[in-house]
Amino acid sequence: MHPSAPAAPMLTFVLRFQRETTAGESRWRGSIEHVPSGEAIAFMDFERMLGFLQHFGIRAGDHDHIAPER
Repeated sequence: MHPSAPAAPMLTFVLRFQRETTAGESRWRGSIEHVPSGEAIAFMDFERMLGFLQHFGIRAGDHDHIAPER
């Protein structure tokens, strides 16, 4: 999808977090998958995750399109 294209009415993603412990240090690793395409990435920081979402037309701070659950 072109970065300036509007997002589809509904997009489905799977977001996973896993805690890793190495040499007594603990950190979180994440992965996100766009379900329809199967495209996925692993990430260690939210900027990479947000970049992946932007690839599908979702922008950080684009709150006008997110309705709260009731």
